[in-house]
Amino acid sequence: MSTDEHPSDRPAHLAHHFDGSRQQYESAKLGMWIFLATEILMFGGLFVAYAVYRGTHYELVLAGSQFLDVRLGGLNTAVLLISSFTMAWAVRAAQCDQRRLLVTLLSLTLLGGGFFLSVKYVEYKQKWEHGMMLGRFFDPDEAFFAAHFQHGRTQEQIPHEQETAASEEKSAAPAAVGNATRGEMVFTGTCAACHGQDAKGLVNQGADLLHSKFIDEKSDPELLTFLKIGRQAWDADSTMKLQMPPRGGNPTLTDDHLRDVIAYLRQIHEQAAAAPATASSTDGEKPPEQQGAPTVWTAADLELLIPRSVIQLAAVGPTGVNPQYLHPIDTSPAHDMPQGLRPADLRLFFSIYFMLTGLHALHVIIGMSVILVLIIASARGRYSSIYYTPVDLGGLYWHLVDLIWIFLFPLLYLIR
Repeated sequence: MSTDEHPSDRPAHLAHHFDGSRQQYESAKLGMWIFLATEILMFGGLFVAYAVYRGTHYELVLAGSQFLDVRLGGLNTAVLLISSFTMAWAVRAAQCDQRRLLVTLLSLTLLGGGFFLSVKYVEYKQKWEHGMMLGRFFDPDEAFFAAHFQHGRTQEQIPHEQETAASEEKSAAPAAVGNATRGEMVFTGTCAACHGQDAKGLVNQGADLLHSKFIDEKSDPELLTFLKIGRQAWDADSTMKLQMPPRGGNPTLTDDHLRDVIAYLRQIHEQAAAAPATASSTDGEKPPEQQGAPTVWTAADLELLIPRSVIQLAAVGPTGVNPQYLHPIDTSPAHDMPQGLRPADLRLFFSIYFMLTGLHALHVIIGMSVILVLIIASARGRYSSIYYTPVDLGGLYWHLVDLIWIFLFPLLYLIR
């Protein structure tokens, strides 16, 4: 301000450290965009956590999303989209000196946020009542779980699936013998998570395949059918009472991949039968004559081992499935529930769900508080075509809140 300029000549909204209203507006707008970028970074950490578990524990998302009401989520999505429209219209009303319309549109936006939180309260209340909470608070009501859980298959479905797979196998043209070398790569990338790198099984995770009589007694077509269908934990033929998920829990495996695995299992069975009994070591390692140089995977091998995965997975270890992710639901007569399965670590999904939606709900509350302040100021005639910066910045914040939900809705509710 020059020495001959009187303070009364400056607009009331113009701060003393700005030369003019335009400079103040542009500075405020730049600061708001920087703030919104930090907000995206904060949500980004949770989105990364979601992406990691979606890539390595897909069964969590597929199972957990079935407990989310798509209708309520879709209703909230529509409400937020409408509120974004009314908020953008409110900015235009401020630019056009339409005070009454400005107050009305801001009020509608506030009501939209309140409606969103009300619907979210209904969802949270249902999760609380049935124990579908996060972390150590996860204690689901088994009856509710069984009544709404559609991911698991009932006992009556299994024979039908087995007959269908068997008929398909018979009608199909004779398949070529699998490749044991490729089968080893597929086994390492999927089966080793439960059965161990040496195929000798892991405690409480997978059976010993190296000395399995089941494999010796089955033909290749029978083994292929078994791998495609899997076996439930309650099956009478299951010796470990653990579920064998279809295709080893990796739906990307084709029938050719499974034939390669069968060829590999046949090969190591022959090697184990030919090896002298005294050659095996006491610590569970392979005999010296079976130990060789570490396998070096080529780019083509990795494409087969890990088909088009965004998250690079380890060559050895869980690749897409937690080996302990399924256990039986209580099927006692007292609960009167159908046979089924559920991921034992489903609490992880609800932890991510509540962290993402809870943080978003907190931002909705903050946004509603900002809009309430804007309504009061607008009713007092503070904003006009000359000065509407707070309305514009508040609108940007509300649009970010809506945009975050646009990502949350399909990732959590529509993933299946």
